[in-house]
Amino acid sequence: MSSPRTQALRRRRRWTRGVAVLLLSAAAAWYLFYPAAYSFEIKDASTVVAVVGFLLVGGFLVVLVAGMTDLIKRLEFANRAQESLFQELQHRVANNLQVVVAMLQGVRRDLSDEATAEAIANAQDRIAMMSDLHRRLYDRTAYENGLAPLMTDVLHEVFRDLPVLVRVEIAPGIELSLDQMTAISLLVNEAAMNAAKHVFRKGAGTTFKVELLKQTDGLRLLIHDDGPGIRRDSAGERQSLGMSIMQTFARQLGGSLRLNGPTGTTLKVEFPSRSSH
Repeated sequence: MSSPRTQALRRRRRWTRGVAVLLLSAAAAWYLFYPAAYSFEIKDASTVVAVVGFLLVGGFLVVLVAGMTDLIKRLEFANRAQESLFQELQHRVANNLQVVVAMLQGVRRDLSDEATAEAIANAQDRIAMMSDLHRRLYDRTAYENGLAPLMTDVLHEVFRDLPVLVRVEIAPGIELSLDQMTAISLLVNEAAMNAAKHVFRKGAGTTFKVELLKQTDGLRLLIHDDGPGIRRDSAGERQSLGMSIMQTFARQLGGSLRLNGPTGTTLKVEFPSRSSH
């Protein structure tokens, strides 16, 4: 980043060049176009008025261009500063999540109740996963190739030691904001963690599928596994930590999470498209 003195010197040079171009243009116009042509002779007052008018209009344009150039440079500087602050914020958030994981680990070691220790272990695993995913999703280059490749990588990471067929299908032409892509990725990640624990590690299923489809009034996200499904009379399962987390991400998208059947488990979220926000 250049120093204020260097920036001032550059502005002075731009002004000097602009004024020089204006004066040369005025002289060329006077010589070539104003009576008498091909001379600097002043025939009457109209020549003086024309030259002065040319200088005034040209001077206004020079000032306007210089002002716009300075404004653009200020906006670019502000944008770079904002991006830097945003990246620093995301880095601190991820670090704080890691601190929470360490604190939970300490609490877990001092517990004698196995059920409570298991609940804390589940929360610890989720926070650790979200911390790692958080760092990745808020990288400015994360979505360069679209949402599908990133989501496929995330799912392969969740199922890395399991024989699970992963399928990700996103309808062409869908435009998503950064916040939408992040919420979708986190929701799918949570669903995959639940499926890994309750379905695939028990050998009760082999396929995990994600679909993002267009609708007339928005978008539909479908997340499906071919396991035995969630019993609808199991209130505790429906109100589990994982379901609560996924409901939160669904609300961030502007929709709500629903369970579909009849075979396996299908999670459905219908939400507005980017243009509807």
